[in-house]
Amino acid sequence: MPGAIQQLMEKIDSRIMRERVLIFITSLAVIFLSWNFLLQAHFDKERKALDLDAQKIAAERATLEARISELTLAMASDPAIGKNTEIAGLNKRIVEVETQLAGLSQGLISSSQLPRALEEVLQKTSSINVLQVRTLPVSELRLAARIDASSIATSITDDEEGGTGVYKHAVLIRVGGSYAQLMQLMREIESLQWKFYWESLDYQVTTYPEAVINIRVFTLSSEEGLLGV
Repeated sequence: MPGAIQQLMEKIDSRIMRERVLIFITSLAVIFLSWNFLLQAHFDKERKALDLDAQKIAAERATLEARISELTLAMASDPAIGKNTEIAGLNKRIVEVETQLAGLSQGLISSSQLPRALEEVLQKTSSINVLQVRTLPVSELRLAARIDASSIATSITDDEEGGTGVYKHAVLIRVGGSYAQLMQLMREIESLQWKFYWESLDYQVTTYPEAVINIRVFTLSSEEGLLGV
């Protein structure tokens, strides 16, 4: 143990119990604030940006499909060529919106590579106590259902939903260690050459200075295939 750390520990041990409790509480507060400002805020911002993009695309698609529904119903009594042309244009725009949605997964690590990349990081950080590595169920991003312009008599409800063809593949990692060790693990994961999304981070102090962190990351893919860890 370095001399400076040994001296610091001796000074703390020489304090009365009340002072040592105050030092412990202050240390926890510093760790929590550092975690919140340095990491959690950054990941929250990134996730909110992703959610906002998806919401904008979903809103535009819903607006387009609502317009198609109106024109389709109008065609039942007035099958004007102009309405057919507008429906065709709106359907084309929906395809473009869906392409934008699929673009959210471009440049991301593949669903098959994500578990292996995380395993390699955990193997390199041998000081970390790996408590759990678990893949989560694959889920499809959901938007409003496509309206079939050729089915004029079909009744369309507001709560219908359809798939987007874009799937979310998530992995949960639960590890334990000191604050410094966990920070090093986060840096190792952040330095990976592949891009993926951080969904959540949960940092809990168990017995100071030991702590447990739950990390949930995910990638997007057009394939529904299950991850394997």
